[in-house]
Amino acid sequence: MGASAIINEDFGKISLLPLPWAKLRGARIFCTGATGFVGSYLATMLSKLGSEKDLNLNLKLFRRAGSLTKVSIPGIHWIDGDITGEFLPHDFAPDIIIHAASPANTQAYAKNPEGLFQTNILATHYLLDQARKNGSTFIYFSSAAVYQNQHGRLSEAAPGALMENGARFTVYAASKLGGELLCQDYREKYGVDCRVIRPFNIHGPGESFKHGRFFPDLIRQALEKTEIVVMGSGSPVRDSCYIMDFVSGLLYILLNGKSAIYNIGNEENTYTILELAQQIAEQSGKIEVVGPLCATLHTAGDSLVPDTTKLRQLGWRPQVNLQECIRRCMNSYQ
Repeated sequence: MGASAIINEDFGKISLLPLPWAKLRGARIFCTGATGFVGSYLATMLSKLGSEKDLNLNLKLFRRAGSLTKVSIPGIHWIDGDITGEFLPHDFAPDIIIHAASPANTQAYAKNPEGLFQTNILATHYLLDQARKNGSTFIYFSSAAVYQNQHGRLSEAAPGALMENGARFTVYAASKLGGELLCQDYREKYGVDCRVIRPFNIHGPGESFKHGRFFPDLIRQALEKTEIVVMGSGSPVRDSCYIMDFVSGLLYILLNGKSAIYNIGNEENTYTILELAQQIAEQSGKIEVVGPLCATLHTAGDSLVPDTTKLRQLGWRPQVNLQECIRRCMNSYQ
């Protein structure tokens, strides 16, 4: 089963969710980041939902002018522009703005750190102002990187509280937190409906092998090599949320949620990096795991796992366990 077949199967499950789909009827939706892994999957699902449920959605997706990424999604109108400029069409008043654009891998923002500021601060401020003027619901993609790695599941804390705990943020995390503070400001000053989501580890069809993420890298080794090498200690604890469950979580927030902060991840799929490598090797059926090669690279407190209680209170439940997530990801690359 290839990526297209898997995505179609995912859509069948999303379309059956007990959500008030009529709230989307005739909605004008503007989305950034739709050429990326998560954004393109989300846009595809919105397009399919609009068609199957006769929602008459008006979907406009932003991409940087001259972008080499070609994502073909039926019923979508692309807006080419500059992320640092006024890129929302003047004749389009969106009901929903989804700001999913951001360099999200270390290679991208190490090469272009100013891109983080442009996307997570400048563009967020611009789109929040457009949401204020148009009365739009604003969905901001933040990141689990705003949390400190620690034992236990991480509950949603306000950005100010995260700053006060003395955490040392990366440039990426600091820029995401800056975007959250802007959302908080617009919520408090102007009453803008800002729904901040903090994605944890999201995986699925379309995730690139080139960005240095541990999950697709371990799968790449299983598909291309005769062994999986665990370079570090193998002890960091993470979760994995299949992208269908992530998008369904976003839809629950959009249709059942309120102006607040929500984690999206899957604490039911929790593992150490070494355990993940062993599970991937087991599913491949012909691979052995080498390592861990460095027993002191990480501390025992390196854990980044969400508490999704707030999202579950909206009715959301993840459907894909870790073994199925691995299987679907492996099949999508073959």
